Amino acid sequence: MSEDGPGKDRKTIKSQRPWGDVYMIVRNQCCSVDITEVQPGERSSLHSHAERYELFHFLDDGAVLELDGEVYSPKAHQEFMVRPGVKHRFWAEANGFRMLVVSFGQWRAEDQQRHQDDYGRKGKKLRL
Repeated sequence: MSEDGPGKDRKTIKSQRPWGDVYMIVRNQCCSVDITEVQPGERSSLHSHAERYELFHFLDDGAVLELDGEVYSPKAHQEFMVRPGVKHRFWAEANGFRMLVVSFGQWRAEDQQRHQDDYGRKGKKLRL
């Protein structure tokens, strides 16, 4: 995939209805989607992907996100596109949080490389 890869011009569209809001996050794209829940005081490994792009759409406040050494405190409905090669991790401080993760491109466990890990998994293959 090129640096401009899938989703480069993609923006979430917020559509207001009388009863509430709809956030159209992905439309007509080949992707994998999951909801990730992070428990208070826990964090993911610092890792990167060689091929896939990941869109993080935070569903709750309370997250901390690191992207290539820069630290962010995303709010609910804030999102970040993580390009291949970017070292990233996320964690929860006082409260847990959920985020929608949309992976663009083929999702393969072999695509993930751990650089640091609090649970002794550095260098080990991702297990599903």
